[in-house]
Amino acid sequence: MLSRYTFFGGRRESFHSPDEAEDSYVDLYNSRQVTLVLVFFALTIFDAIATVYYIDHAHGSEWNPIADWMLERGRVFFVLAKGVPTGLMLLFVMIHKNFRYGRIALAIGFGFYFLLGVYHVYLQAMAWRATIAGG
Repeated sequence: MLSRYTFFGGRRESFHSPDEAEDSYVDLYNSRQVTLVLVFFALTIFDAIATVYYIDHAHGSEWNPIADWMLERGRVFFVLAKGVPTGLMLLFVMIHKNFRYGRIALAIGFGFYFLLGVYHVYLQAMAWRATIAGG
């Protein structure tokens, strides 16, 4: 899984056949995979920042008790407490890109955070609309 080539100076990006690649590790990653993981990470950070903004400006509340506990410790703590573990988990998933469950985790997580991002944009639009209508 990890070698001296995992993060620097990798040697293997692909395999000769799809069967050979299944459940195998690589130490070079294609740009599509890296872009997907970076966009996924950006969506999680957007979720954290949008949550903080909405709670601070639209008087919303956090429904998740763990996230609420993190928010009570401070806004920066909240963003870091969500971002750092997510980043580490995404690295783990990226290393396991040729494993079925790694691909499933990436697809489900990306879809979830994409929809959550759409929801945050919707909340902000409704808050902006209420501000315009009220004042």
